[in-house]
Amino acid sequence: MPTIVVPVMEDKRNSLRSAWTFEEDRGLKWSFRSLLWVLKLAGLLHGVKTKETKSDEGHENEESPTTKSKRKCSFWLVYDIVVFLILLGNFGSSLATFKNATSLDGMVCNEIITCTWFLQAACYALNNIIGCRNWNAFFEKWDALSRSLGFKHLKTPRRISIATCILYTCWLLASFGFMGIGMYFISSSGPPPPQDAASIIIKIVQMIIYYYFVSVWFLLTAMFVIACYIIYIAFRHFKKKFVGTITSDGKFNGDIENFRLQHMKLLDMLYTADDIFSMYVLVTIATIIPLIIFTLYFVLFKTVNTFAYAATWWSVGLSFIQIICVFMAGGVVNHEAHAVLSSIYTIDLRNMSPGESVQMTTFLTQLTSNPIGFTAFGLFTIDKPTIITFAGSIVTYAVVVIQFKPSGNTLDLINQALNCTTP
Repeated sequence: MPTIVVPVMEDKRNSLRSAWTFEEDRGLKWSFRSLLWVLKLAGLLHGVKTKETKSDEGHENEESPTTKSKRKCSFWLVYDIVVFLILLGNFGSSLATFKNATSLDGMVCNEIITCTWFLQAACYALNNIIGCRNWNAFFEKWDALSRSLGFKHLKTPRRISIATCILYTCWLLASFGFMGIGMYFISSSGPPPPQDAASIIIKIVQMIIYYYFVSVWFLLTAMFVIACYIIYIAFRHFKKKFVGTITSDGKFNGDIENFRLQHMKLLDMLYTADDIFSMYVLVTIATIIPLIIFTLYFVLFKTVNTFAYAATWWSVGLSFIQIICVFMAGGVVNHEAHAVLSSIYTIDLRNMSPGESVQMTTFLTQLTSNPIGFTAFGLFTIDKPTIITFAGSIVTYAVVVIQFKPSGNTLDLINQALNCTTP
């Protein structure tokens, strides 16, 4: 009797493959929808639809979904503004601790570090309110380029989106765990805190503020790295397609003007992403150097307890992670945007017509006239010289701080000079 074989595994593979194909047909935004929902819940996204409406499915009724979308966008915009005001108020309240400061002691130095972190988070929230309107254009330009360049890499962005959500959950657990340890150390080293209703409400408010603070820091950094990776993929496939038209003897078999125009579209997508993240890059670079310097000063000059020491190095670690992510991700985009130059220089211009030579010269000018990459609000581009300059600045300031640390003999001489009297 013949055995009936049911192809269960094959059906699962086909269904999974069809699911991936369906995601590719819907575009990049739908591959990121889980991460976009996390951004919305954290008060960092508005104006981007994360739920499919009837108009997206091809139905004729377009008036109702549009009106509904506008109501949703207005709600999320108000929510984003509320989150920004919460973070801004948190920064403002932290400034009140300086009114009784008389000298640069350990407490004041610690407050400077804390206020800098709060200012950074408030600026990040403001950046998202201003730049979120460009996300739809970024997704549309990516989808158009993926069709024109002939590549589909939406499986990787979807996996990155899911992995980022998982890392975000782990980050929240670690952050609130660190906060709980800090509250335990504070309560164990002093009188027990009151347990009345007002104190409980204050603790809940502090936890809400802390949630927005840690969410803004992680999600903005993660989105910047992901956007850099997405743009890197596009430039890499452009280079691969361009190199494929060059023979071993240096003959170019493609349409140079078509490639130049495609590269311009890639730059347009990059500039759209830069409109989203330029303020983020500027605020990060402007605040990270003071954070690192004041934190090193706090560690080297001041005697603190175990938890304060751990919290200080936690701040140093986050600062270095953030600046490394910004510089490495932005540097990769800058490198890949100019990577096609090495291939252009291998082309034998003797095999090209005068018109093609002019087009090639125009393309070279486009690539070499200005640095291509993410900018700090238009002030400078993240490229290799910028990275080396800022790295050197951080090292220089750190060496200066270490050199100015007084020794024990110096402190004794200072005390003797202060205590001596003259006849």
